[in-house]
Amino acid sequence: MLKRVAFGLALLLLPGLPQTEAQSKAVAKNSTKLTQLRVIGSERFQPEVVAAATGLKLGDDASDGPLKQAADRLAASGMFSDITYSYVSSPKGTRAEFHVVDADQLFPLFFDNFVWLSRTDLLKELQKREPLFVGKVPYAGEMFERLSEDLTGILASLQVSGTARVMPRVSPTSKEILGFTYSVQGVTIPVVRVEFPGSSADMTLVLQKAAVGSSLMQNNYSERAVIGVAGLDFLAQYHMRGYLKAACDDPTAELQDRTLNLVAVRLPVHEGLRYNLTAIQWSGNKAFSLDDLTKALKDEPGKPLNQVQLEEELGGISKVYGTRGYMEARLDPKYNCDDASQSVVVAIQANEGAQYHMGNVEFRGLSENAVASLRKLWKLHPGDPYDSSYPGLFLSGAARQFDFKGVHVQYSPSLHRDTKTVDVTFQFSR
Repeated sequence: MLKRVAFGLALLLLPGLPQTEAQSKAVAKNSTKLTQLRVIGSERFQPEVVAAATGLKLGDDASDGPLKQAADRLAASGMFSDITYSYVSSPKGTRAEFHVVDADQLFPLFFDNFVWLSRTDLLKELQKREPLFVGKVPYAGEMFERLSEDLTGILASLQVSGTARVMPRVSPTSKEILGFTYSVQGVTIPVVRVEFPGSSADMTLVLQKAAVGSSLMQNNYSERAVIGVAGLDFLAQYHMRGYLKAACDDPTAELQDRTLNLVAVRLPVHEGLRYNLTAIQWSGNKAFSLDDLTKALKDEPGKPLNQVQLEEELGGISKVYGTRGYMEARLDPKYNCDDASQSVVVAIQANEGAQYHMGNVEFRGLSENAVASLRKLWKLHPGDPYDSSYPGLFLSGAARQFDFKGVHVQYSPSLHRDTKTVDVTFQFSR
């Protein structure tokens, strides 16, 4: 908790002491004119920087009210976890001292689509406007919000009619704050070209074709959008061709036309080695034989491994496991690469989990007679190994015997992990 404590000392003549003739006529009055401003305690800032951030200048009124306002300015920045001040007044003026403790945690800034200045120049502009800005900001205080106003001001100085907005960047898993993302709204920033420095000639053609068909072209530039497309589309082109360790650096955008805000995106690529498949090894499989599992995969030894295809096939096999009641089966591939021979052995661990059995089936939205007729058709009995494909097959067969015209049918399985059973509910509606 931020603390602001103040204490003052006035230098007065004590009663009972001998007085001169002038002193007997009038006691000199203490002055609140600031004659000295001292700052101690910060390891992050020079004293003069913090002093400037207080807003106080020598000669200003340094009574308790203005000193408290100065402490509030420092507190509003969020850059300090503790602030105290003291002062000593005398007829010659007031000497003030601020003691501050630096905030422990600062968070990085991400500029999603600020293409008019480089990151370095942009940070310099922000530091001109915010004396306590050091490239990172605290979560407490007003600093991260004030930077939005500063960025909007910078845009105006560049004749760009946009507005800056800030959003915390949060980890999707831990939900912890990772930093703050600043984006420009109210202005179009079309992407007209995507370049891939570091890619080979053959892969450049492949990537350029993928870029033309991607969601990036002619849409507004966004660093996060480029990173997302890079992972889903561009790196997938490498993984399909045996480049298992291909990676991309963060993208940059270069302004091509200041009038139309057209940008060219540069996405540096590190291709790495190309690996041929040596063998696929299985472990943990019981429900299906090694031959059955191997036949379901199309990758051939001696050829570049298509990682994308392999993982799609493993996803399909996981669904087949569901037809035998293994509803939580998971197939985890591990890629053991040998850089010397540029080969890879894929070790697949089958985590089959428990086998689930049929529980109850329920038909909603129908008359009792219709429900009774459908129950007679349902052949998966309680206690039977559950078959995840059966509800769909059942519905197709029932549609040949009953008129479902104008009827919307949905079904949903409910897994009960405690009893290892599956209930199926069909919902009929018009």
